[in-house]
Amino acid sequence: MAFRRFYRRTFLNRRGHHAGAYALADITTEPGFTRDEQAKRVSARLTIADCGRVVTIDLDADTPADARNALHKARLLRDIVDRSVDALERAVADAGLSSKNKG
Repeated sequence: MAFRRFYRRTFLNRRGHHAGAYALADITTEPGFTRDEQAKRVSARLTIADCGRVVTIDLDADTPADARNALHKARLLRDIVDRSVDALERAVADAGLSSKNKG
């Protein structure tokens, strides 16, 4: 089964709260760099933008070692984001800014 391209772009801010924040993920498989017709490579980018600041993380893989490292980076980023959300939720609640705390 061939891998179908994964492409997702989503705005990060809520409607009406600035328009310059987005996340873009683009993952494809492409022909490899060698003449071997079976050779494939993974081209993967994760871009996060906020108010004109843009960060693009390359998660390309041409070899099994590259694939292990790309997966390691992606999983580590997922863990950091998950933990950051937990910490942000606690900080918002502690500051009394949670919608649950407002009457």
